[in-house]
Amino acid sequence: MSVETLPTAPDGRPQARPNPLYDPATGAARPERPGPVPDPDVFCGWAGQTVRDLDPTTEADPVGILVNLLSAAGAAIGPGPFLWIGNDRHPALIWALTVGATAAGRKGAATNTVKRLLAATVPDFTAANARSGLSSGEGLIEAVRDGDGDKDPGITDKRLWVVESEYGVTMARGRREGSSLSGILRQAWNGEDLGVMNREALSATAPHIAVIGHISPRELRAKMQDAEMAGGTYNRFLPVFVHRNLLLPDAAGAPDELIDNLATAWRTVLADARRIGEVQLSPEAAQLWRDEVYPALCGDEADDGPLAEFTARAAPYAKRAAMVYALTDHTDRIHEHHLRAAWALVRYGRASAAHILGALADGTGDPDLDKLAAAVKAAAPGGLSGDDVYRLFKRRNAAYRADLTARLCELPGFAAAQVPGDGRHRTVYLFAPPE
Repeated sequence: MSVETLPTAPDGRPQARPNPLYDPATGAARPERPGPVPDPDVFCGWAGQTVRDLDPTTEADPVGILVNLLSAAGAAIGPGPFLWIGNDRHPALIWALTVGATAAGRKGAATNTVKRLLAATVPDFTAANARSGLSSGEGLIEAVRDGDGDKDPGITDKRLWVVESEYGVTMARGRREGSSLSGILRQAWNGEDLGVMNREALSATAPHIAVIGHISPRELRAKMQDAEMAGGTYNRFLPVFVHRNLLLPDAAGAPDELIDNLATAWRTVLADARRIGEVQLSPEAAQLWRDEVYPALCGDEADDGPLAEFTARAAPYAKRAAMVYALTDHTDRIHEHHLRAAWALVRYGRASAAHILGALADGTGDPDLDKLAAAVKAAAPGGLSGDDVYRLFKRRNAAYRADLTARLCELPGFAAAQVPGDGRHRTVYLFAPPE
């Protein structure tokens, strides 16, 4: 599948391009966009109309608002609607990593725009079921736990919309020795019953959990590890590059009247969607899926490396997103325009991953060498030390690590250097982009 790439300047760096999205009535300036641009098809139906209505009131990226809206809507709708993909039952759950620069990404602005609308639409859900603070698998199960007779009535409403504004912290917690967080998250994405076998014997039957994470590109690149991607934690998330979309120095937010009007419509949307069970494709959408979408998204055996791992669930995500688009349009049928919108959103996710991962997307074909190269590129200006290399590959022997670093130094731009240490010189590994 082709991935949109940015034009390059004479020095080889990607050039920014104008943002072609909406021209709000305010006439506010739109910054140039340094990454991929979503196809306008993603702003489909009632969800797209909501984003268009809110767009002039916030600096947030419209596509960031959109994925937050689809995720929150799926969580609030609950576990009733589903679709079959083979023998797998998929709920209306959208998990997304919104990835943008700390200052210019406006990740929080996108989430807070949707939170404000959600609070006006379903205040009880927002108060009780919109949470943050993922710290352990046991903690997540606790939030949607089953009852234990008279001792603990448990949680009746198993819907949860989790927003993690510092997803890098969550990633670090999931890597701790003995942590069950990554495994429990994978189960939750699947809509499976949750449980851990320990003295507490925690369990949660039929949970319905959606997750939104915020992270910067640099932090994501630095924290990703091949083992975690291969385990499938990250590819449960749709990666979405976001960037400040407007410059609004005197922004006052959306008028109360606009929020109230949208909330009135959304209450009906969510109530209607909760009554739906199985969702199916219309004949036209089914034909589009067979002829174009599935062949483009299912990949082939030649696909390998971090980009392929990060986007391995592109095909099921296309159907999941199409289902949420359909549900928010008051229908239990995925029509062609819903599937095209979802397909465009998944393509944007893949283009986002390629942009975010940068050189990792191309790779060398050797996962360990790619991992080392990425760590050196993400290291501080002082370089990556030999001790850092040991910590990255401590399960490998010294001869393997020596061969790996030697092969790294054969790649363009990478080099080893000797720097003064405590009484002796030490080796660090550096990267400088080739001229």
